[in-house]
Amino acid sequence: MHNENKQITFETARTIAENAARDQLKEYVNEEMLFLDTEYKEAEYCWFFFRNKNIIGPPEQALRWDCAYAISKKGEVSVIGDFSKDAKKLEDYLQKMSNYFRDRGL
Repeated sequence: MHNENKQITFETARTIAENAARDQLKEYVNEEMLFLDTEYKEAEYCWFFFRNKNIIGPPEQALRWDCAYAISKKGEVSVIGDFSKDAKKLEDYLQKMSNYFRDRGL
């Protein structure tokens, strides 16, 4: 989806994350609700979006539902671990993913 030179808007990134979350989390939702939390983080080359904390699945399936979404400024999506409860770990991972997208031209 990425274009070598064009950067997407925040709104487009949020839509990409919402669609990824819907695909990933739909089996854990019984009612109409937002799939993403209003909180997000931004770095130079990406944004992190977090699942709606009201969406919870069984502990043995946590790798499928306890996740966040990294969207590059060029539109690439990565499903990632959710470190939103640990500010230091979150900031470190945000920079790591930003560098990952930068280094690969994504």
